[in-house]
Order: sequence, then structure tokens, then C-alpha cells
Amino acid sequence: MRRHRCEKITVVCAGDAHASVARERIERWRGEPSSALREAPTIDVVAADEGTDTARALAACERFADETTTTLLVVQGDVVTDVALDDVLSTHLVNAATATCALAKKRAWAEVETKAGRAPKGMRYVGLNADETRVVFLAGGEHDEAKKRLKLQRSALNATAEMVIRTDVIDVGIYALEARETFAALREKTHLKSLRFDLVPHFAAEQFRGTTAGGVAAYMVKPDKYCVAVDTAKPALLEASREIAAEFHHLLERPLSKYDNVVDPSTVIGAKSTIGPGCAVAGQCTFKDKCSVKKSVVAADCVFGSGVKISNSLILRGAVVHDGAQIQGCIVGPGAVIGARVTAKDSIIGAAYEVEEDADLDAETVVVQNK
Repeated sequence: MRRHRCEKITVVCAGDAHASVARERIERWRGEPSSALREAPTIDVVAADEGTDTARALAACERFADETTTTLLVVQGDVVTDVALDDVLSTHLVNAATATCALAKKRAWAEVETKAGRAPKGMRYVGLNADETRVVFLAGGEHDEAKKRLKLQRSALNATAEMVIRTDVIDVGIYALEARETFAALREKTHLKSLRFDLVPHFAAEQFRGTTAGGVAAYMVKPDKYCVAVDTAKPALLEASREIAAEFHHLLERPLSKYDNVVDPSTVIGAKSTIGPGCAVAGQCTFKDKCSVKKSVVAADCVFGSGVKISNSLILRGAVVHDGAQIQGCIVGPGAVIGARVTAKDSIIGAAYEVEEDADLDAETVVVQNK
């Protein structure tokens, strides 16, 4: 935020534990000499109840607002982007909008599967005016439901000379909102639970009934910008991690090495072990001899035995992979332990889960069961 003054930042977390972690990280970042947070405005951290929906979480922030609060800039916690928030806010102010929605082209891995003669499940429909500056219609995409019929308001059709309904763009979770109208709607209409699926579609419908002061503006994310919602483990988290390690490596704020990868200097790499192009490896990791890592992302403090092969995977903090294991297209959760000679393909291995030696996982999800 360079062109617009930001009075206050409120971070809403699910539960006290996450809020505590957020406070610690904010304080640590503020203390770093190069941190932009050193000169940031007041930052409040709010703990919402576990499972609270996004619109209800925003409603909980009203107590931090006062009469000087005019505009809310909301970025959901699963958004990964290099979009300038100043540009989103400028679009909102220029259009005197009640809400402004950032719309990004879907990544190839986020496309919804379609079958001839069947309504696709989980498809998001975005209606725009002819010059794509106004959001006219929003529907679908929630709870993996299939919409066989789209209901368009006559008032919207009358007010819009031409409407284009697109399925190749998605509202990723970046919004500029008029504060007074937003908090009023959340107070009066408690059925509005989700920002993406309830509140913004509500404003899109109401703009043609004359019940809102402004319309819903569209901010179209430029093709050279990265903007995704990491709302699933697979494919979103896995694919976004791989993209950031490769073609969008500038988001790591570290230059690529001569091997076209990013490897922290504190990582120890054994004899005849290789970290290939398009990989990112964080600090304090250890690779013993003859390991191979291809097109993968490895978080900090991971340990790999001899002869381990990793490809197209995401290995999270503190995972341990023993000798001879082969992992392909997987997400390995923090603190997970992969036994010797395990073969895992297209699977999700939960946090702290222990996979026994010689196990074979294929398209499985395994997690620690709560007792």
C-alpha cells in the first residue's frame, strides 16, 4: 500500500492457537531490519471461533472500526499473489463501488472436469458487463454442487446492454468493500456466511435493485501477475508450491541459483545427491548420499536418508524420509515420518503420520486418527 494510507490491519485467525502463532510471527517480522512491517500501521490479531465462516469473521472486525473507517480491503488467508493491493483499491474508489472483486484467470490445474450432457460440479459462473469493469452476476462453485440452470435477474439484464458469463475466471478472495454498507449487511442478514459465496453475490444482486450506494466493480488480474487461492491440499497447495519454485520464483524474493533452483545455504547435501531445476529447499535440511529431488518444494528442517527420490511433491517442515523411499506427486505433512523403501504416489500424508517400512501408497490420504 504505497499510494493509499492504511490506518489499521486486522488479522483474523481460526482459534486462539493460530492467533498466538500469528502474533509471534508479526513481532518477529517487525524486528527484522529489512521488514516492511517495521513502519506498518497498527496490527490487531483477532481469534475467531474454530470453523467460523469468512463473512462472520469479517463481522467480528466491526468492533475495531470507527467513524473514520470508510473502506475495507480484505485478503483471505489462502491467497497467494503479487497483485498490488493499491491497484485494487484504486479501482474500487474510481468506480465508487460498494464492493470490488479481484478476478483472476484459472490456473490449468484448477479447471473443473466437464462431461458432455452433464452440469459440471463446482463450476463458478462470473457475469461481467461488456467491458469487464463490472460484476453483474456470481453463482456456483460452492459445496461442489452442479448447477443445471442459471437464474438471471431481469433488473440486471435491463441495466446491462451486454452480459458475458465466464467460467475461466474466479474471484480468488481479494475484495475492497465499503465499510458502512458491509457491516450493515452482515448485521442485518445473518445468513450471509461466506464472503465469496454469499456477501459479494448479495451485493452483485442488490446493485440493480437500488438498495446499495454503488455497484460491484471488477478488477481483472493481469496475465503476468500471480494470483491463486490455495484452498485445497491437492491440487492447489501442491501446484502453487511448484509454480512458485519455478516460473514465479520472484515471489520467494530470492534469486535462482545457476542450477535454476533455490536452495538455502544451510542445507546439507550429501555425495552424489542432486537438487534439480524448479525446486526450492528451505533451511536446515539434510540430504544423505545419492538423493534425487525433481520439481519439488521442501520446507525447513527436513531429513532425508540415502537413495531417496522425490519428484513433483511438497514436503513440509520437519518431515523425515528414510533410506530408499520414493515419493512422487505427494504432499507430506509437517513432522511426518516415511519409512525405508516406501513407495508413495499421488498421495497426501498427514502431519506427524508415520508410514511403515516397505509400504506402498497409491492415491491415498493417510492422517493421524484422533483418539
